[in-house]
Amino acid sequence: MIPVDKSGQHAAVRVSLTVIGCLILAVLVPLVPLALAPALTVLALLITALSIATRHYPRPDPAILVTLTLFLAWSGASLLWTIGGSKAVVAWTGFLYLWLPGWVLLSVLPTLRASTLARCVPWLLGALAVGIVLFAIELLLGQPVQHLFASASKPPVDFERDINRAALLLALMAGPAALLLWRLRRRKLAALAVVVPLLLVAVSTSQSALAALLGLLGLLAVALLSWRVASALVAAGILAGMTLCGPLAAWIKQTGLADNEGLPIGVRHRVLTWDFVAARLHDRPWIGYGLEGSRAVPGGDGFFMVPDIGPMPMLPIHPHNLFLQIRLELGWVGAALAALLLLAILRRLTRLDPAIRPMALSLFGAAIFAQCFAYGAWQGWLICGMLFAGLMVGLANCIKAPT
Repeated sequence: MIPVDKSGQHAAVRVSLTVIGCLILAVLVPLVPLALAPALTVLALLITALSIATRHYPRPDPAILVTLTLFLAWSGASLLWTIGGSKAVVAWTGFLYLWLPGWVLLSVLPTLRASTLARCVPWLLGALAVGIVLFAIELLLGQPVQHLFASASKPPVDFERDINRAALLLALMAGPAALLLWRLRRRKLAALAVVVPLLLVAVSTSQSALAALLGLLGLLAVALLSWRVASALVAAGILAGMTLCGPLAAWIKQTGLADNEGLPIGVRHRVLTWDFVAARLHDRPWIGYGLEGSRAVPGGDGFFMVPDIGPMPMLPIHPHNLFLQIRLELGWVGAALAALLLLAILRRLTRLDPAIRPMALSLFGAAIFAQCFAYGAWQGWLICGMLFAGLMVGLANCIKAPT
């Protein structure tokens, strides 16, 4: 048998993770959020190949493997009846080349040499610091970098979307970065890793980023006292979201929030959209309209007439709510499978090392919370952002615990 040069391949793992990870944190998160998905996919495939070359094979959680397979099968089957057209095929293909490599990367991470992974951490934290500075420049100075490289025809709304996407990604990275710094005994810097992003997203226009970071901090406070209570809260949220999203959406509309002129326009629009979607959940309750069917739901191309705002689309591409979108597109069957998948992930997180378990649970809960009103359920860049944040939490386990 030809001997395997494991030392060289360990170095290749370290270099790959460092270079691509630094690119993600220093450039893509603050400036090019949509490019995060292909970057993470390349990283996942590369690390997986190198780990297998050194005979470190992925160790997927059996429950996650089964539930993910079932969900992928059902969402793929929905392509037979979807009204989403070619967008549905693109979305499901994205599950395969974005979700699966990222999940395999997280599965292979515990099999790799801790010393190899730990040496990447300072570089990644330095890259994130650069990313925070770039984000601050973009946010506070009117996005000079975006304007420098953007085409002259790019509309203003696209600039706002770019900065809002970056804000949400930064919010997701803040907690894991703080955990890494805490494990490195840099406790003041750990506090700054949360406080600075919190201040930045607070002055941005991204309510979802602010809510995600505040949700993470709130759930972290609970998890530090009792991880069992925190996990129970997340589980209850998953089950309530899947089963009660329709009645809750109708109730929120009845409270009059959509008519409150003191609320941001985006919030009021979401309340109206959620109410519209809730009424359509009964059309195809068991199988839904099919993957990406939200784009073509009957009546979705109509408009709400809001007196102080004007016409607003009833369903702008997707419901801006994870649970409503799953129910609308994949029905009760898809909702049950999605709930089982999320609960399987939650179960796996409860079995992590106690040193990283509170942050892992909090990040997971915050990601779900943000998806209750942020972007579409199948946004590849955001899912990959969540996966990379999870990778950073996993790296914290490679660092010797502080005394």
